Amino acid sequence: MAAPEVERRRKRQREAEQVHRFRMRGYSIADIARETGLSRTQVSHRLSMTRSTRRGTDQQMRTDVAARLDYVIRVAQERVESGELDNSVLPSHLTVIADTAMNKARLFGIEAVPVREVSEGYGDAVP
Repeated sequence: MAAPEVERRRKRQREAEQVHRFRMRGYSIADIARETGLSRTQVSHRLSMTRSTRRGTDQQMRTDVAARLDYVIRVAQERVESGELDNSVLPSHLTVIADTAMNKARLFGIEAVPVREVSEGYGDAVP
């Protein structure tokens, strides 16, 4: 194989690993494209490259689902922190964050008690 082709493959593999790290941190494809300078199509292709090298493992599937759950949490937290939510929708966003975090814990075999159950009987003591 010619040296330029080897270097192109190495570059794509480095990009694939970088894209995968962003995805595992909960970034969307559009977010990753902005961060890396790749197109959305290139990001999707790099993600499929990393999945093909890790194909079929239960852990990889859990990791992919966890990344999606992280994205849900991140978006909900950004909306809460923005201060733009009125009091009628703020509780639902907090519930989404808590429930999604609980689902992520279950995904990895960690049992978590729902926030609503913990806070019952404590009034406002538990946020």
